[in-house]
Amino acid sequence: MKIKKHLKTAAAFSSCAVILSLVGCATTDSTTNPTGSIGANGNRFPSKYIATDGRTIEIGSRSAADGGWNYRDPHLDKCWIASDFNFSGYDTLYIAPTLSTAKLHNPEEESPHQLAKENLPIELNQMLNARNIFANVVFREADIKPGDHVLKLENTITDYAKGGGAARYFVGLYGGGQPVLRVSGKMTDGGKTVFSFEVRRSGTSAGARMVGAFKSDVDIQTEDIRSMVLDLTDFMAAVAGKYQPAN
Repeated sequence: MKIKKHLKTAAAFSSCAVILSLVGCATTDSTTNPTGSIGANGNRFPSKYIATDGRTIEIGSRSAADGGWNYRDPHLDKCWIASDFNFSGYDTLYIAPTLSTAKLHNPEEESPHQLAKENLPIELNQMLNARNIFANVVFREADIKPGDHVLKLENTITDYAKGGGAARYFVGLYGGGQPVLRVSGKMTDGGKTVFSFEVRRSGTSAGARMVGAFKSDVDIQTEDIRSMVLDLTDFMAAVAGKYQPAN
């Protein structure tokens, strides 16, 4: 009886080992390979990079999807690029006027909502120029030079709330009363989508959470836009080869 009991125990351990090995094969790259993902040809695609200002940034592991790559960037809700695209080889990036499908809750949101639409391309231009990803960034189609190889960036605000200082006073530390901004964006080359993303921010900075009651809704949302743009342009710079992989 003891022999049968030992045999059953050994069989159970063996079955568990097989199951665990199968589970390990099915895990994401970020679990089995925290420094990046590995392609079919054995090449490693780093997930962490050193920015030019010394920061270590992470763009996450990637997996094949829809003729390109989905990235599990921890700072973006969704992130996809075409397989043959790396933001390089273009003369001009045209940032189209920001669109919005967000439903405003009251008339007081109209002015800061419009300001967010205007600030987004301005912040993008500043950080893209700092990273030297594109030779030219323009806001009007009329400014595109004849013969330029052009990328078009279209951004749409899909969720918006201006927030409120009174609510932040009581529950701002937990996200209450914080402004909300969600943006869906895509880059196209001659009508073909080569990059798409979704990103959301809501009182991201420590100041917004700790002393948000004493800061204006617009100031907090401006910080959120800068945080959003920082992560977007970090991703672009890493893929474009402007940042070195982290060891």
